[in-house]
Amino acid sequence: MSSSLINSAMSGLSAAQTALSTVSNNISNYNVAGYTRQTTVLGQSNSTMTQGGWVGNGVYVSGIQREYDAFITNQLNAAQNQSSGLTTRYEQMSKIDDMLSGTTNNISTTMQDFFKSLQTLTSNAEDPAARQTLLGKADGLVNQFKVVDQYLRDQDKQVNTAVTASVQQINNYATQIASLNEQITRLTGMGGGASPNDLLDQRDQLVSDLNKIVGVDVTVQDGNTFNVTMGNGYNLVQGSKASQLAAVPSNADPARTTIAFVDKIAGNIEIPEKLVTNGSLGGLFAFRSQDLDQARNNLGQLALAFGASFNKQHEAGFDANGAPGKEFFTLGSAAAMSNTRNVGTASLTANITDSSAVKASDYQMAYDGTNWKVTRLSDNAIVNATPTTDGSGNLTALSFDGLKVDITGAAANKDTFTIKPVANVIISMDVAVHDESEIAMASDATAGESDNRNGKALLALQSSKTIGGSKSFNDAYAAFISEVGNKTNTLKSSSTTQTNVATQLTKQQQAISGVNLDEEYGNLQRFQQYYMANAQVLQTASALFDALLQIR
Repeated sequence: MSSSLINSAMSGLSAAQTALSTVSNNISNYNVAGYTRQTTVLGQSNSTMTQGGWVGNGVYVSGIQREYDAFITNQLNAAQNQSSGLTTRYEQMSKIDDMLSGTTNNISTTMQDFFKSLQTLTSNAEDPAARQTLLGKADGLVNQFKVVDQYLRDQDKQVNTAVTASVQQINNYATQIASLNEQITRLTGMGGGASPNDLLDQRDQLVSDLNKIVGVDVTVQDGNTFNVTMGNGYNLVQGSKASQLAAVPSNADPARTTIAFVDKIAGNIEIPEKLVTNGSLGGLFAFRSQDLDQARNNLGQLALAFGASFNKQHEAGFDANGAPGKEFFTLGSAAAMSNTRNVGTASLTANITDSSAVKASDYQMAYDGTNWKVTRLSDNAIVNATPTTDGSGNLTALSFDGLKVDITGAAANKDTFTIKPVANVIISMDVAVHDESEIAMASDATAGESDNRNGKALLALQSSKTIGGSKSFNDAYAAFISEVGNKTNTLKSSSTTQTNVATQLTKQQQAISGVNLDEEYGNLQRFQQYYMANAQVLQTASALFDALLQIR
């Protein structure tokens, strides 16, 4: 009997020690990110048959259990993935909004100053000082366009840098997850099926961090191995092997950095950005293709419409020397970029034929082996292009939305080109008139310096519907600012909502997996009492054993 008591008490002491160690470990890791609360699972030991019947043999530790809910964890990862993407996109968009929302030294006020000086000159057309002031205001307006354009270009470069950094993080996380897969499999085998909880926590945290950058799907193989995929099936982790991504120049636009899957045989395989929709990387891609490009194109369209209409009217007049007016502003031209994967010999050249009809959008021209398809990228609409052919009926050009795209050479099936009508308008923008006498204020070559009739026509451009036939310069700029502000507010609201969802799911997850110090303190006292009770049993068994020895 004393022997049975001792065995039961010893098993209880051992179980109590394990439970206390588990509680202590929970408390110690209270502030450790990704730690999952552990629980000691106890089981009843097999009983022994005696003359009096089956007698229990105490308790045993069946395992150390992680308090983990896979369903809630998956929900949380999905919410954090979306939240990360929206937050990244909002943060980038808010930079544009902050820059454009300034009340001073913006394009609107600078343009108003330009037309005010033009109005002053119109009232006194022969005044050299007023003419010189107009040239100074023109320089200021061009400079303001360039400041905003350069800011947007710098943001484009910052996205490139962020994409490169994201790829490095993804590769690092994938490598660590693959290494943990190998360690977990090996140690689980050594532990007779018991998995190392600390490594499971580390792997879960890495998957969570990876998921915040790029949306991933996780499948479990052989009970404890994670296989991780992204972007519609690209394997990042397969067992103990990790694949790598590379930050590479985009095939469509080499000035932009995108991501590619590194294949040992095929090399770098560019991953379509449309497949990366969530996570901070998806947020960067969405911001660049939807928000940043639209802002740059809106600004370029405004500069083109203003500069081209002013040039046209200025060239219709005569300067102080009676010479025909010349171009007042120099403007950048449209660009056509060939995809680096094209195999045909076709070459495209884009020219602006009607600045008032030019849209604030880039275009994709794709050849299907027979025909060209033109897609306006701002709304993904198919554009009906007017063809131009030579005497033999061969296609030589396509005209659409104020553009004419000349085509030479032979395109191959699936060749694509990107047409950028206004992307380079501002970078080459400048004041072409440097001598005040060259300002064409007159409408007649012989009218003299005091003739201001063409000056009045130039001044009337301020309120003319020159942009898309529906907006004046100020209206277009106000609409541009409003669009940026509305989009920023929408993204802020969406980001806040999704963050709140992630926060609620985090609370649910922590209610299961997180460490509650009050609960652990209660467990500490409970298992301490459990230990002391078993110690008392052991002491009693020892006393009984000593009594038996004394009888003998």
